[in-house]
Amino acid sequence: MSEYLILFDLHERNRKRFEENYSALVEEFNNRFIAISDQRVIDSDYELERFTKRIEALLPLERVSARYVSRDKIQLIL
Repeated sequence: MSEYLILFDLHERNRKRFEENYSALVEEFNNRFIAISDQRVIDSDYELERFTKRIEALLPLERVSARYVSRDKIQLIL
């Protein structure tokens, strides 16, 4: 399997984990950025820049899925 397909599969599994467990994630990580790798939350932070620096030190960014967790629905302004 090519590296691209491996990464796609990794991110797809992480996305599925995130969506299926969103309620539990909100309880623990509300209003935080979370990093998911191998279907596990490996880090979280309220501040994006600090969060990103720590994640970059842990793993190559292409192997990590980053998401924002919030009870509030995100509104897009176009």
